[in-house]
Amino acid sequence: MFFYANPLIIRKLKESGQIIRHDTYEHNYPHCWRTDTPIIYRAVPSWYVKVTEIKDRLVEINEEINWIPENVREGRFGKWLEGARDWSISRNRFWGSPIPVWKSDNPEFPRTDVYGSLEELERDFGVRPTNLHRPFIDELTRPNPDDPSGKSIMRRVPEVLDCWFESGSMPFAQVHYPFENKKWFEEHFPADFIVEYINQTRGWFYTLHVLAGALFDKPAFKNVICHGILLAEDGTKLSKKLRNYTEPTEIFEAKVLMLCVGTLCPRLLYVEEILGSVTNQLTTLLGK
Repeated sequence: MFFYANPLIIRKLKESGQIIRHDTYEHNYPHCWRTDTPIIYRAVPSWYVKVTEIKDRLVEINEEINWIPENVREGRFGKWLEGARDWSISRNRFWGSPIPVWKSDNPEFPRTDVYGSLEELERDFGVRPTNLHRPFIDELTRPNPDDPSGKSIMRRVPEVLDCWFESGSMPFAQVHYPFENKKWFEEHFPADFIVEYINQTRGWFYTLHVLAGALFDKPAFKNVICHGILLAEDGTKLSKKLRNYTEPTEIFEAKVLMLCVGTLCPRLLYVEEILGSVTNQLTTLLGK
C-alpha cells in the first residue's frame, strides 16, 4: 500500500526543511465494498457529460414529474439537480461498453471520429463488427485520413462506459431506438411509472433524468414512487458479508411484506422481536 511510504516522505520533507509538524489523526476513509481495503485515489483523464450546461433545464423538467412522496421533487432529488456537476461517464476497465471514439495516435495529425452505428463502422473500416466488446472492437484500426504520410493510425480510445450511463440509456436502448421500433418508442416515452428505493435519486432516477433531458428535452418517467430501505438493528445496511440478518426464507411472509411496503421512504430497522410482535398482532386481527 502507498500508505507505507508515509514515513519515507516525512523524512525527506524534514531533510529539506519543508515540514513544520506532522501528526496522526483518525478519520473516516472510503473502503472497497468487496475487499474492505482502503481505496487509492488516482487522477486520470475522463470523458464527461456536461450536465452543468443543461442543469437549469433538468430542474424545470423535474417539475413535470409526479413524485411520491411529493417532497422528494423539491427536496432530495431537486436539491441534487441544483447542485449537479459534470458527470464522468468513462471507466478504465476491460469489461463494459467500449466508448465508440477513435483518435489519431499521432498528435501532429489530430483527428477524432465518433461512431453511432454499425453501418458507420463498416463504411470506414471496411468490415462489419460481430462483437462490440473488447478486445475485438479494439482490433478495428485504419490509417488517419488527415495524415498525408499515411503513418498515423486511428485507434479506439481505451475507456469503456460507466454502467450508470447504460442504465440511464435503458428507455431507448432496450428497444434498439432509433434503429428499430422508432414509432413505438415515441408513442410510449416517457414511461408512465417507475419505482425504486430512495437512494436512486442519486443513481438510476438521476441518470435516466439527465439523458432523457439531454436527448429528448423531457422527463424519462411521469410518475415515481420512492420507498424506504430495511436496515439492521444497529442502523447499518443488511449485508451478506456481515450476515446481520435472519435468512429471508425464515421470516418472509405476507404480514411482514405488508409492513415493509406500507411505509414510504423512512429507513426501517430490522429487529426480529419487533417483527415478531407485529406478526402476532396481525395474526390476531386476521383471526378475528
